[in-house]
Amino acid sequence: MLPEFLWIALIQDYYGYREGVELITSLSRIAHKCSPSEKTRVFATISSLGELTADEQSRLQSDLAASGELFEIQKALLPLIAFYPECPLRFLFSSKPDLSGKEGRNLERFKSLVAGMYDKTSRDTMMVQATAIWLAFDSGALKVFEGLALASFPEIEKYPHTTLSQKVAASIRSTIYIFFSEPHYPSSSNWPKNFWNRGLEIDNCYFEETSNE
Repeated sequence: MLPEFLWIALIQDYYGYREGVELITSLSRIAHKCSPSEKTRVFATISSLGELTADEQSRLQSDLAASGELFEIQKALLPLIAFYPECPLRFLFSSKPDLSGKEGRNLERFKSLVAGMYDKTSRDTMMVQATAIWLAFDSGALKVFEGLALASFPEIEKYPHTTLSQKVAASIRSTIYIFFSEPHYPSSSNWPKNFWNRGLEIDNCYFEETSNE
């Protein structure tokens, strides 16, 4: 799950939650426009966007460029594509990103972001998951009955400070798994495995010591 939602996390980390959601929503809507046959798919994971055809990817890139949003998205995703050139979102870049001697700073930022996402209940990680759920609502793929906690979705912005926001968060965490089955997620995706394998090449893996006491 973590490698698939990294693009959302990077954009929101770079621009903040509100502006980040606007960019992410725009990309998702344009992806649906470029791929009208995929009305039931939620473009929340990296692998789902990687399933677009070459022509659809080209149109998505062109439309984002026309709206002026492509460069903004590229700035946020720069570390991901620079360190993981095989990432399915590579199509958003016309050439290999150049970190221009800023590899160390970008790597530390990237490592910090990934480390923070291990805590699924933290506010930042919760906002990433909430954005994925929002994309499902926005595309019409997800509908909920009135009275359910998820029906109060806007309350998530107050997380974790209200009881209702905590209930909404719990519903989001239990619903998020819909993105990892057909038609939203390609069962043949190798991106998560490639992400972790490549990570071992980029930097050392550190394990937190635990105590038996």
